[in-house]
Amino acid sequence: MAAIINARVPPRVEEKLSEYCAKRGVTRTEAVVRALDHYFDHESGGASPYSLASDLIPPKGVKELQSGNVRELARKAFRGPRSR
Repeated sequence: MAAIINARVPPRVEEKLSEYCAKRGVTRTEAVVRALDHYFDHESGGASPYSLASDLIPPKGVKELQSGNVRELARKAFRGPRSR
């Protein structure tokens, strides 16, 4: 289970956070977690492999990549224009 952290932020930071969330379509929690993760990675000298790929992993998986149609998707991906 994730920990809950309460923090007071100045009004200007809260305004920037609200604008960022509205523009990007993310929750305030998501934005703050990403910002802290980025900050700590930067401070420690580099990002971990997980943090580099975490934004590429969909939160609820990808429905198109179910085992029933993997072969069809692979064929489409590897089939290119045929040259004769």
